[in-house]
Amino acid sequence: MSLTHSSAGAASAAPAPARVDLARTWLLRSPLAAGGDTAADVLVLDLEDGLPAARKAEGRERARRAAEEAPVWLRISAAGTRDGEADLALGRDLSGGLAGVVLAMCAGPADVAHVAASLPDGVPIVAMIESAAALLSAPAIAAHPATRRLAFGTGDFRRDTGMAADRLALSWPRAQLVVASAAAGIAPPIDGPCGPVEQARDAADHAAAMGFTGTLALREAAIAGAHAGFTPASSEVAEAQALLSTVPDGPVDGSYAPALARARALVSRAEALARL
Repeated sequence: MSLTHSSAGAASAAPAPARVDLARTWLLRSPLAAGGDTAADVLVLDLEDGLPAARKAEGRERARRAAEEAPVWLRISAAGTRDGEADLALGRDLSGGLAGVVLAMCAGPADVAHVAASLPDGVPIVAMIESAAALLSAPAIAAHPATRRLAFGTGDFRRDTGMAADRLALSWPRAQLVVASAAAGIAPPIDGPCGPVEQARDAADHAAAMGFTGTLALREAAIAGAHAGFTPASSEVAEAQALLSTVPDGPVDGSYAPALARARALVSRAEALARL
């Protein structure tokens, strides 16, 4: 299943609101790169890290042309910066050609508010948490009405905090994003890029266990593994359905309730993905 796919570097259709919440893979691609189909659920034209400083204007123009063919997702630079404002100006000009934005370096809810006020009403915003300060503000960022999902910018977060690329070290910030999203009532967060392509499935399995339901990706080759990790296997669905069908009569004790909640969520997600 692909929620969007590219043609000449653009997504062929904007994902419906529910699909934004369900999307498993978000492929970041420079608008300077050659077009081509992608198996990713969402293709994001990267105006931030995907463009060298000397080619920002060229990249925005290419994104504009791509949006003439079909609505596009844009990764935009930090709110309030010169590049961020130029990216927002482009987003306004695209009007119906803008499917959504991934906001890089989101520092707090004020950044989300600024972006939301600068774009047409209802444009979904995925806020990237990429610093220690942003992580501490994650509950407020997630609670902003314009925030659809959080995404973990692992590279910049590690640079800011000095943390190693170690699962144990990064388990706390990952858990914070999952908790913030759940408390705000928004879809689970999107993990950072998996690293080496051969680790894509393992990274997705780990992120899914942490409570994430999607990931950013930098290479097309990582998509298949990521999809497998974030898509409930038929055996898992069958096991969850069996558990739900044998719920005992009467009150359920506290040790049983979490298993039931996870089983319901897994079956619900599997059914929703199957309908797309």
